[in-house]
Amino acid sequence: MDQGENGSTSSAADLRQKVTDDLHDASEFAKREASAAADKAKDAADEQKNFLAGKLGSVAHALEKVAGELEQSDDREIGRMTKTLGSNLRNASDSVRDRSLSEIARMAEDFGRKQPLAFLSIAAVAGLAASRFLTSSSPGTDNSTAPPATSTGVTPSSSVPSTNVATTSVNPQEVRFNG
Repeated sequence: MDQGENGSTSSAADLRQKVTDDLHDASEFAKREASAAADKAKDAADEQKNFLAGKLGSVAHALEKVAGELEQSDDREIGRMTKTLGSNLRNASDSVRDRSLSEIARMAEDFGRKQPLAFLSIAAVAGLAASRFLTSSSPGTDNSTAPPATSTGVTPSSSVPSTNVATTSVNPQEVRFNG
């Protein structure tokens, strides 16, 4: 009987060791997979950051080109301002491209602490721009359709100034446009 107790203690210890080893292996596997997923997410974010930097650079180039044309015409002051804007945008593009995401996030946090009103304004403008972009590029949106009729039933025309006329006070046949 003493030998039976010893055998069951040994098999319980072996079982405990197997469970411990299996838990350790599962934990190591989970760590490797989480690390791989984090690396993939970081790579995707870096790719998007570089894409954004490229788009900013393209817009900067376009602004600089327009600035050159404006400086050669009668709009020299607007050309200089546009050139400065393009140059600043190019610097921002280079800055985004050359920094890591954590550095960019840290810079944004610092700016938000130092200039909260400007930060919120920029965030609002960026949100509106993103909303417009996503809305205009969403599938199923057909931007080539005719403009919607106004509340008076009259379809606005680009050559006719728009008016805000309540439907209860004016009949559409009575509306006259000067132009």
